[in-house]
Amino acid sequence: MRLVRPVLVATLVALLAACASRQKARTDPDGVSAADKHYDVAVASFHNGMFEDAKLQLEKALAADPKHADSYYLRGILLLQEGKTLLTAIDGEQCLEDAAADQQRERAQALHRLAGKAFESAILHYEDGAAGRGRAYNSLAVVSLHFHENERAVEQAKKALEQKFYADRYSALSNLGWAFYQEGDLVSATSELRQAVLLNPDYCVGRYRLAQVYLEVGAHEAAIEQARVVAEDPRCPIQDAHRILGAARLRSGQDGDANAAFSSCVALAPKSCLAAECSRMLGDEGARPPDRPPAAPGEPTPDEVARTEN
Repeated sequence: MRLVRPVLVATLVALLAACASRQKARTDPDGVSAADKHYDVAVASFHNGMFEDAKLQLEKALAADPKHADSYYLRGILLLQEGKTLLTAIDGEQCLEDAAADQQRERAQALHRLAGKAFESAILHYEDGAAGRGRAYNSLAVVSLHFHENERAVEQAKKALEQKFYADRYSALSNLGWAFYQEGDLVSATSELRQAVLLNPDYCVGRYRLAQVYLEVGAHEAAIEQARVVAEDPRCPIQDAHRILGAARLRSGQDGDANAAFSSCVALAPKSCLAAECSRMLGDEGARPPDRPPAAPGEPTPDEVARTEN
């Protein structure tokens, strides 16, 4: 059984808020370049859920200016969103294991690779130190984390943090910490994730990831504290936070509260792969939850990456 822990759609809005502050380009007599005009339409289409029109407008923007960095960046976000949506449908809303699901997973993997190439193109055309360059490096780290290319993710997150005008450091710090976690460096993971939460206490993904690290190192009360904040926040529909909360409570001898957390895990997405794991914990009171989830949790969706850029 595949157990993917989708951090559910929560942040695409911020990526686009960031995109709105576009890089300067040659302008038409009205003061706006042709590429910027198409890009602005693409952003509006994106916000209205008209994704195919957004893609078409980006093609026109890049035809007008093949070096239009913002358009490459938004193209990457659209591709990343499409890939995440496929994975959520297969593993997060249901738990499909048939041949058709495998084909969809292959398609999702290909979309992630294409998103990475788009972010690389954006980096190439943004000015050194630009906020957009920082966002592109950070989004590229998300792609690397998806493929468990942790050393690359570390390098990319650090590059994002090096960009002079990149303000949303908590997002890159969270990705940096998660890359360290996936490499098994729990000390560095704790340090970076604590800093991410310190910079933005409302950042759900950072708290959720920090809770997972605390769970693994045996700091159960700290894990409970971080996971509870996420689980109780209606803005943070992260199903796996409920699993962490249940596991930490179970190890602290809080069986009743643990079962409540596992039950809420199931209720959030009853047919998901993760719900099956939480149901198993409910049905086997003597079971000990694994330190690490059966699949790497917590990778931000494009929406998450987006909202973190506010």
